[in-house]
Amino acid sequence: MLVAAPKALVDAPYMLTTIEDLEKLSLENIKKELEYYSTNPNNLKLVAEYENEIAGVIDFKNGNKEKIAHQGSFAMTVLPQFRNLGVGRALLESLISWARNNKTIEKICLEVMEDNQGAIHLYKSLNFVEEGRKAKAVKMDDQYQDLILMALFV
Repeated sequence: MLVAAPKALVDAPYMLTTIEDLEKLSLENIKKELEYYSTNPNNLKLVAEYENEIAGVIDFKNGNKEKIAHQGSFAMTVLPQFRNLGVGRALLESLISWARNNKTIEKICLEVMEDNQGAIHLYKSLNFVEEGRKAKAVKMDDQYQDLILMALFV
């Protein structure tokens, strides 16, 4: 995954994580994160592979307090050469199926940049609905983007 992560950030203007963010991660931090996912039944990390190459990743974390444990949010990335081939849809459909079979999870949330029309179309096609916006939440190259908040009850 370490090798794939920088590749995923190439030509990925909608990713909030930067290569500089990844460079700050130690191997120990990554091991702790993977252990966290493997020991928490309400969190999920899925990896899509094609011919032994990572094509995309999705991860979901639920709320860490009792009152918000029923909901959580995900982040997803698909490497450039695998975009528009159904990888993102397959990852998201797998997450939705997992959530529907999880006794705790009732709501899947996400944030998406307002001009990421491809992602917004995907989310709407899977019945996610807009719940609100965070105005000027992202700043890139002295330009601002709203984050659209979307959710799906499962």
